[in-house]
Amino acid sequence: MGHQLFDELIGTPPPARVDVGGIIRRGRRASAARRLGGSLAAVLALAVVGSVGVGVRDQEPGRAPAPPVAAPPSPTADTRFRLVFDTKESAEASARRLSREFDAALREVAPGSKWFWIPDYVGEPRKPDGQPPRFTHNGSEDLVHGGSGVSYRGRKGPLGVSISPDVFEPHGSGEPTGSRDAFAPGGSAQPSGHHWPCELPPGHGDTRYHRVCAEGTTPSGLRMKVETLTGKRDGSVQHIVSIQLPGNRAFSANVSNMVGVDEQAVRAQPEAPLSAEQLRAIAVRIAEQIKA
Repeated sequence: MGHQLFDELIGTPPPARVDVGGIIRRGRRASAARRLGGSLAAVLALAVVGSVGVGVRDQEPGRAPAPPVAAPPSPTADTRFRLVFDTKESAEASARRLSREFDAALREVAPGSKWFWIPDYVGEPRKPDGQPPRFTHNGSEDLVHGGSGVSYRGRKGPLGVSISPDVFEPHGSGEPTGSRDAFAPGGSAQPSGHHWPCELPPGHGDTRYHRVCAEGTTPSGLRMKVETLTGKRDGSVQHIVSIQLPGNRAFSANVSNMVGVDEQAVRAQPEAPLSAEQLRAIAVRIAEQIKA
């Protein structure tokens, strides 16, 4: 009775303009999409966290990344040379190489030094200054020597290098003279080769000079001694460096403050142009370049 009276008063209601069912369906789809998006975001977040975790494990905190491993250096080329005198050509090549090494060693140890000519014998024809010494050998490796004058910081004197047998063999004998100690009982009166110990046997040595000697080795282990002879009367100063080379060879370098030849030599100044230490550096540089 009440519903009938109400219907009669307001009449039949118009059809609804809002699609309530459609709204509900769209809402359900949006909710499902949000749930799916949230799941994908969570998966991506976990993946990112995992990758960061791996990076953190690989690189400990507070430690810099390890530097790249450098490639091993290439082996240094061997620039040493052999003294060969079996032919005229090989002998000349060895002599030229010795001259170059001599000149290079002097330039390195005493920058600004200069060569000047000193005669080897009285009456030798004059030669130009400024030339590195030429080595003479006579086609044999038994005795190779070369030298010239050198000026350095106002001091002048002869500088020379020689290579000779360490032990000499007598003619007509198959046994080297130096196979036994020349100073031992029954030995020869004179040394058969270089006497390497600094301490000389009693009765030997030149009393005209005050002698200072020190023994040692080169960087490669070659036996070496450095001597300084100072004249007691003429004021001469001579430094000598001897190095025992392989193959029965002895290397010797010497420098002095006496300019001239034999009796005509005069003291140029109180000191030699190079010190004993400088001469030792030159000798070691050359000797270390000579192969056995």
